[in-house]
Amino acid sequence: MSLDLQKEVDRTKLRYVLYARKSTSGEDSQYRSIPDQVKHCRDMAERNGLKIIDILEEKKSAKKADKRPVFTQLLKDIQANKYDGIIAWAPDRLARNMLEGGQIINMLDDGDIKDLQFPTHHFTNDPSGKLTLGIMFSISKHFSDDLSRKVRRGVDGNLEEGKSSGAPKWGYDRDINGIYRPNESFNIIQEAWIRRSKGASYQDIVNFLKEKEVQRTTKPKRGAENESKVIRPALSSVAKMFKQSFYYGVLMQSGQTVDLREFFPDFEPMIEESIFNQVQALGYARTKDTSRKKRLEFKPLSRFVYCAVCYGTHFDKNGQPAWTSVGKNKNGSGTHVLTYRCDNKQCTRDVRSIRAHYVFNAIYERLDSLELTDEAYERYSKRI
Repeated sequence: MSLDLQKEVDRTKLRYVLYARKSTSGEDSQYRSIPDQVKHCRDMAERNGLKIIDILEEKKSAKKADKRPVFTQLLKDIQANKYDGIIAWAPDRLARNMLEGGQIINMLDDGDIKDLQFPTHHFTNDPSGKLTLGIMFSISKHFSDDLSRKVRRGVDGNLEEGKSSGAPKWGYDRDINGIYRPNESFNIIQEAWIRRSKGASYQDIVNFLKEKEVQRTTKPKRGAENESKVIRPALSSVAKMFKQSFYYGVLMQSGQTVDLREFFPDFEPMIEESIFNQVQALGYARTKDTSRKKRLEFKPLSRFVYCAVCYGTHFDKNGQPAWTSVGKNKNGSGTHVLTYRCDNKQCTRDVRSIRAHYVFNAIYERLDSLELTDEAYERYSKRI
């Protein structure tokens, strides 16, 4: 379909399918619920006179390709001319991986998908719109991480105040405010740390704790009766305990680090930091590194860049457009520079590689043309 024809499409005559998705688990499990997505999409469609002929809902992650049966069938139905366009809450509801993101853009190029509509993102079916859409797909993981942090704001806020809702610690109990206080097994666990620092094995420590009858009882679930459970130290829990800096006063949780000694002068660390370091050194010395991991090379935009000549004619083993390889070449002065190279032997380009700075300059030029302001960013962030 030509660009001229795309511009002449009357959206009010297209048949749209509304696709709503939320992961059942993982980082975006608390992201805007499916009913909310449907409501806002339908409101937008009503305001713009768009006709929704079907609503599809899915509770699967979009981080990996070919894991969403509803979405896969949706694309097949579009190719079968059942639908003309898609309405979704945001681009990342459609794809969070470049394979399926590429499928959507390819179907836009072929005219199978005639339009995309989002309450949170303005899309135009032209080269600029597709470039922006591709960038949105590629950075959706960043937005996912940002959203996840916002969802955990309450938990993180407590942690910033030195309060914890994380896993219980051997030798401590939490009071009603989430503050750790020593319990009856405090001195025994403290002795276990001292023994470990002097070379005692994990099994020796487990035997010692069992001899001292150390245990803790889980609280019954809300509304349940007689469901508390007694937990005794095991090799796995002991090994985990000896890696936690909490025991000398530094709590690490939810990606944050809090020095409890600064927040609570009456907090009682179980050990000195020097004891903790001795235990870590002992564990490191006993760990046998049987393999040397090769240092990963820095390959920005790997699998994102395609050859403009071969796109649509050069495919990988899965039948998808093949991306360019990322590598390093020497320039005239002998300095290594990053390049993207088309590996298609039938490519008709005179030079099948391009320096990366040309690709990045094109992206920067496009982003600069958007003329985003701090106010616009804040408004967009709140809407997301």
